[in-house]
Amino acid sequence: MGSPKLIEPFIARRVARRVAGDPHPGSYLMDRLARDLEAAVPRAEHLVAEITRISPPPPVDWKIIDRAEWAESNIRSMHSMLAEVADKVSHRLDKAPLPVRLAQRTLLSAEVGALLGYVSRRVLGQYDLLLGGGAPEGDSKDDGVLYFVGPNMVETERQLGFVPEDFALWVAVHEITHRFQFAGVPWLRARFFSLMRDYLDTVNLDARKLTERFKEGAARLRDRSIPSEERNPIYLLSSPEQREIMNQIQALMSVVEGHGNFVMDAVGEDVIPSFRRMRHVFEGRRKQTSLAQRAVNHVLGLEMKLRQYEIGRTFCDQVAAQGGLDSVARIFVREEAFPTMAELRAPGDWLRRVA
Repeated sequence: MGSPKLIEPFIARRVARRVAGDPHPGSYLMDRLARDLEAAVPRAEHLVAEITRISPPPPVDWKIIDRAEWAESNIRSMHSMLAEVADKVSHRLDKAPLPVRLAQRTLLSAEVGALLGYVSRRVLGQYDLLLGGGAPEGDSKDDGVLYFVGPNMVETERQLGFVPEDFALWVAVHEITHRFQFAGVPWLRARFFSLMRDYLDTVNLDARKLTERFKEGAARLRDRSIPSEERNPIYLLSSPEQREIMNQIQALMSVVEGHGNFVMDAVGEDVIPSFRRMRHVFEGRRKQTSLAQRAVNHVLGLEMKLRQYEIGRTFCDQVAAQGGLDSVARIFVREEAFPTMAELRAPGDWLRRVA
């Protein structure tokens, strides 16, 4: 008998492919993108090393994929991560009649597929920690996979009139920064996986507990004092213990994403001729997001991710303004110096502590 499963990858993949709706930009455009990235990726590695002061990991292996491939890679990652939760709740799953178990798994698989199919339409690139095959604790070997979602990159640059080589370098710098963070900072990868394990250990699918949390979440939603990023279903339905872990995860991801944007724009300002126009266009598009789109993003947790970019980016900007790039580099020097969520909102406090 195989191990229990919360999602069926085959169903999730089929739904994701349908929702993703991969465009076909043309082979000549994809060939040009491949040539642009062949030049951009090694250049990005050099530029990121200069800005971040992080010791460069070995040259990265990367590939161009389509939307469906991106969704499938994340389904594999999610399936792997949820294995521990499935083992934990298997006794409850086994008590339900077989038709009920199959229906629950089918519904959850379809929901996961639809979510990832939707998100795949927006992603330009990703450094995937979970599919590298290395040990979670991190060792001296490279242990991650770098993807560029080719159809999305081509579609974006053509719709917005970007210079292809400039856009390829700009995106490459952002994703290479993430790789430097996790493959070049010995403790960061271990911290990420430790927090994820701690969170998954707290997962409890008991209906009574979930009902109690729903009531607590409704009460918290009426409390105007809670931060905006915590007005998300993920936070509202969590226990106090889970919220404490999620605050640490949120701090880590805010730094990772915000630092990625900080480096991306610092490099862009120095070496990418059309950087200012690209930044202006992206900022304008974000402000023009419709109310319906914002509601969908909020439910899916994408607004929380955007908030991570803002918090982390503002923190890095203020640290750089007060102490320069050397102070920003202190973020990753040792685990004890990593900023807390409170310090992300008060960069001066963090600078006083680490400097």
